[in-house]
Amino acid sequence: MSDDLAAPDGLPWHWEWVPDIRPDDEEYAAWTAHIVALFADWTSGGLDAARLAWPAEAGVEFPFTSDMVGQGAAAWLLHRAGQLPAWSRLAWGAAFVQGSARWAPVPVVVEFRRPREEDPNYLMEVVGASGRDGDARQPTIDYVTTPIGDGVQVFALGRTPEGAAFGRAEAAMRLDVPPVGGAASVSSDVVLTTVVFEMGLMALISAGVEQLMQQIAHDCAPPADGGPARLGFATTTEGSQR
Repeated sequence: MSDDLAAPDGLPWHWEWVPDIRPDDEEYAAWTAHIVALFADWTSGGLDAARLAWPAEAGVEFPFTSDMVGQGAAAWLLHRAGQLPAWSRLAWGAAFVQGSARWAPVPVVVEFRRPREEDPNYLMEVVGASGRDGDARQPTIDYVTTPIGDGVQVFALGRTPEGAAFGRAEAAMRLDVPPVGGAASVSSDVVLTTVVFEMGLMALISAGVEQLMQQIAHDCAPPADGGPARLGFATTTEGSQR
């Protein structure tokens, strides 16, 4: 989807969609190999350092390889994507710090919804802008402008029943795709949701989600050459789109 575009805080993110494929599909092997190659590139340095630090008295060789990391990430992403309804897709990101991938994969559920109300302000409630049960404090709210619509982004700290701190990042935007090639204009409400547990990632996730919002808007807009948009909308169930 993206090529390490810079997020609003200046740190680059890499975003991709998880495809709708299964182990017996032709695309499965190629996509898994792609993920393995990415994680081999991103994790080789860290794994080499960990391997050197592995104690000789452990009695076994260092048990991890970059291929194992990539294979595990690919399997987990496909499993998570397979749990989503038809009008949702799973995006995953990687956050880079000083040129190295620090967090990956970061999953974000993206729902494409037919607008429920003419006024998009109802989306503030959808993303819990006034707070949710379990929030430790009032959420922070940021507004996002894209070339084909505006949105809102919410971040709040919470705590699990076991006491672990987490950050919930939710966002929504109303996209108004202009008519092209004789097709009618179309509007869609896009809702993004993720939860993160690492403190450092909590500080970066809002900027990463905003970059993803901008990328989705860019891919939904008609290209300058008049061809089809990379992301199009088709009704799948009442009130939902894909």
